[in-house]
Amino acid sequence: MKKRIAVITGVIAVTVAAAAVFGAVATKPAEAFPSKAQACSNCHGSATAGAVKATPSTLSPLAPGDAYTVSVAITFPSSGQYGAWVTNGAGTPSASANAGPGSASTVVVHMTAPTTPGTYNYTAWGVRGTPGAGQTGSGTYQITVQSSSGGGGGGTTVVAPATVAPSAASVKKGKTATLKFQVNDTNSGATTATVTVQVKNAAGKVVKTIKAGAKPVNALQSTSFKCTLKKGKYKFYVSAKDSLGNAAGNVALNTLKVK
Repeated sequence: MKKRIAVITGVIAVTVAAAAVFGAVATKPAEAFPSKAQACSNCHGSATAGAVKATPSTLSPLAPGDAYTVSVAITFPSSGQYGAWVTNGAGTPSASANAGPGSASTVVVHMTAPTTPGTYNYTAWGVRGTPGAGQTGSGTYQITVQSSSGGGGGGTTVVAPATVAPSAASVKKGKTATLKFQVNDTNSGATTATVTVQVKNAAGKVVKTIKAGAKPVNALQSTSFKCTLKKGKYKFYVSAKDSLGNAAGNVALNTLKVK
């Protein structure tokens, strides 16, 4: 009798274990949709360049912990639903969020700004379709978090301006490259900022310096130059000093691709 009970118990245990394994296998496809928090190319193959654009809801400085959204526009010809995952990777502090799957080609992801002041770069992954058959790609964006503390004793609190380089640039060699940036400044009386843009190659060497001059603050601006650089990938860096003499507390950066 004891042997029969042991056998039956063993059968039940095996059955439960098999059911657990089956359940895990059965739910695997759902886990592989864009709501799975990892680089989408891990499940959907190689990334497609230029098919994903990420736009934050504001370019103005955010207070620590502020809520904001990122619109991830996805332009893939494949069929299926859309989804997105946004992350700042190994940044400090790390942060990520996801949205989807859904039928809208622009996926809105709800984010929370870091609690430590600084400039943060994020990667937004977009995907359309099922694992193995879908398409994926990524875009980048940048936010600035400024201190929300004010001064005491009736004095004036000076807050360092912050530069933002919201989008990557791409140009054919010999054509005009346009680099976009914004200087955010909350100091009373600061109307413009003198901006300098440096372009560096993969080795970190400065290959182009652009004196953009005085530009209005708190509005998207740009500077252009005829690109004679070698084909390849570069990074451009934006520094500034406002009309009151306050230097920006950060140097914004983004990428430049010369084709």
